[in-house]
Amino acid sequence: MSVVVATPPSGDGRDVGAPGRRRIGDVKALATALLLALALWQLATLISDGWVPSLVQIFDALVEDLQSSLTYESIFITFRRILIAFVASTLIGVVIGVGMGLSRRVEAFFRPLVVISLAIPDPVYIIFAILVLGTEESSGLIAMTIALVPFIVNIVVAGVQARDLGLDEMSDVYRFGSKRYLAHVVGYQIAPALLAAARTSFAFSWKLVVLVEALSQPEGIGAQIYYSFRLLRPAHMISLALIFIVVMRALDALVFERIERRALAWM
Repeated sequence: MSVVVATPPSGDGRDVGAPGRRRIGDVKALATALLLALALWQLATLISDGWVPSLVQIFDALVEDLQSSLTYESIFITFRRILIAFVASTLIGVVIGVGMGLSRRVEAFFRPLVVISLAIPDPVYIIFAILVLGTEESSGLIAMTIALVPFIVNIVVAGVQARDLGLDEMSDVYRFGSKRYLAHVVGYQIAPALLAAARTSFAFSWKLVVLVEALSQPEGIGAQIYYSFRLLRPAHMISLALIFIVVMRALDALVFERIERRALAWM
């Protein structure tokens, strides 16, 4: 005689196994997409008569680059530049964005500059900085910072302007000082916007730094990718790009996603 134990439904009538099935479905979809992408790449290799590197060639280059100390030195140099541009652009963008969101005069002054800056392609900043300031490392960092600031400002302004004005009235009634108002009234309300701005700044900075290094720097991941391009080594170009992308995505997941969960846990 067999005994069947039925799993009781959840209190709200939802299927408790649904999240697990969704995760399995997501994994299957990801695996299918990866296999399809690999198959298409291999097909492109056959059609191009060898101009597109095969998966085996990319794997061999990947193993070689992972064993090279130059790869890790280049990643460290690139990450230092990313960190400088990220911190500088985020701080400047947050200050300007908060000022624009709280003051109409500040917004009237900066809004045309932000709109024009958003319309300028990022490579223009880099090329212009190289022409004016030379090929020093500082010129690339300045160009990256200027290119990133408008995006951060735009996100922060939207967050500040979407705040609850009733809380502003409450702070006036309780006579909050400027510091207390910014920290406890504005700060908590724009926390999601600040996190979104920081992640946007980081995402754009590690993409732009590769272009800066390829155009003007002898060291860094971007410079190594361009060096492989000059030597007609496409497999190494792809392997270096893959290594760099994995490292940056891992940093984003380990740092920003954890900060986001903790910072927004009260919501």
